[in-house]
Amino acid sequence: MYLVDIRLESAARLSPADVRGLLSRAALPGDGVEHIYVQPSRPSDPAPLPSGPAPPRDAALCLDAVLFLSHLTLTESERAADALLERCTRRGLRLRRLSAVPLTLLVELLALEG
Repeated sequence: MYLVDIRLESAARLSPADVRGLLSRAALPGDGVEHIYVQPSRPSDPAPLPSGPAPPRDAALCLDAVLFLSHLTLTESERAADALLERCTRRGLRLRRLSAVPLTLLVELLALEG
């Protein structure tokens, strides 16, 4: 499984639930989307982690999402994420892929912090 971080770049005011719903509806079975996590962040923040702290209320906010994709390779996951983002673009939503990482690597890195 791979985690693909994306950032909403549209000017529309959408809630995390709105973005999650839009991504869910745009996903096709072949995309391998297992889960979608969306959180607010500041535009200067690095890619999100699902357990990361919330930004201060007065900061300029954007929305970041993490797609959990069940593909065997990084390349397949990136292609599936790009196809999903392209479908969202055709619906007027602008999203940009920030990064992709294997879930196992993320778990290992979080274990080092503890």
